[in-house]
Amino acid sequence: MRTKNDLRFLAVGVFLRFFLAFAFPNILLANLSNSRFEFSTAFDAFNHAKEFAHLQNTHEKRITSSSRVSPFVGAIFAPFCGAGSKSDDGVLWSVVPFVCVDVLTAIVLSQIYERGCAKRKNEKTVEDDDENKGEPTSIVGVYMLHPIIILSCLSRTTKVVQFLLASLVVYGAVDVKTNKRSPTVTGGALAMLSLVHLPSAVTLLSGVLLHFWSVRENEFGTSGKKLAVHFLSQYACALGTFVNVADKYLVPNDELKEWLRVSVFDRYRAEELQPNVGLHWYVYSLMWERFLPWYCFAFQGCGIVCALTITARFARSQSPLFSACAGLLCATALASHPTLGEFAFTTVLILAHGTSVRVLERSEAIKIVADGTMIALAIFGLSFVTLRAWLITRTGNPNYFFAVTLMYAVGQVYVTYETLTFALSKKKNGKASTKAE
Repeated sequence: MRTKNDLRFLAVGVFLRFFLAFAFPNILLANLSNSRFEFSTAFDAFNHAKEFAHLQNTHEKRITSSSRVSPFVGAIFAPFCGAGSKSDDGVLWSVVPFVCVDVLTAIVLSQIYERGCAKRKNEKTVEDDDENKGEPTSIVGVYMLHPIIILSCLSRTTKVVQFLLASLVVYGAVDVKTNKRSPTVTGGALAMLSLVHLPSAVTLLSGVLLHFWSVRENEFGTSGKKLAVHFLSQYACALGTFVNVADKYLVPNDELKEWLRVSVFDRYRAEELQPNVGLHWYVYSLMWERFLPWYCFAFQGCGIVCALTITARFARSQSPLFSACAGLLCATALASHPTLGEFAFTTVLILAHGTSVRVLERSEAIKIVADGTMIALAIFGLSFVTLRAWLITRTGNPNYFFAVTLMYAVGQVYVTYETLTFALSKKKNGKASTKAE
């Protein structure tokens, strides 16, 4: 972290999380964890971590469909939510691991920003001189004090691990020209992300692969093709190692296939598709049964196609890794189990990486984060009204909550369009200035 302000923001963010959990345990902890679709889904709710801890303590130790959390994630949170722990819906103890993961994510995002800024130390341009006169952007402050990130932490959703792993993937890849272990670190982080949240790993893969492929041999000493092959081999080895470790130590009674189906691949099969802020669940409920396989294939494929298209558009840019961040934002809009926390995290990731490599100006990136925050807060406020009309007073129907999903989709499209417009205009301006010289 670059300044003392980062430490202050970190301390304030941690204090704020524990204070809110202590002051409003029933309103925040119990309500957000058990009945709010905006921050947790059927695959990452706190109850699934508790179920995993319960299954670990039983004699049968069998993987069931009621515990869809990844064994690695379950192993992290089990000591804080198991039968022998101090955890309960009104106890601060259960919030501790989620706050710790949030702190680690903030530090990694800050390091992404610093590593990107370090690459431009030798570039002496007028724009860089003007930027260096101002205060650096506190990524730690933006992340730790983001209202949606705080609510996501207090909801005790295991998606916080997904945020940390996605940050580690970008962190490992951004330092490729100065760190020869970059393909190994990136491959390992991406492999773990594949077992925690496969859709994010699939979306990031194309942008990260292009990033390694575009490295020039005269700058690094190794061709980009060799780096890309090295990255893929490290990813495959790490993935096999993690699966073997899970099968031997975490998944009981040789239930490896069942675990892979329940916690990894069922995301693509529309299993446990309960109401959330995404469009997928509502359209799926209206689809004829005979067309459901085609629908799932087409809907899930749209996110992958969009990510590949964005990657191709940034193929010749100076920072192809940014396409992975933009693709992650686009794919979130089409995901089967999205949350507002995932939306907010992606905008902060774009701020950290986009401004550090000058794909985005600071004002542009802050505008993206601010717009995303306002949209997420509006969705959160609207959902209280629609859910109450649908589930409590019974004066409405699922169409009421569908308004929330439409708002989420439109907001995602707007922020994605805004991000790509800023990034591509910056790219065009750079080409124009190069030609003029």
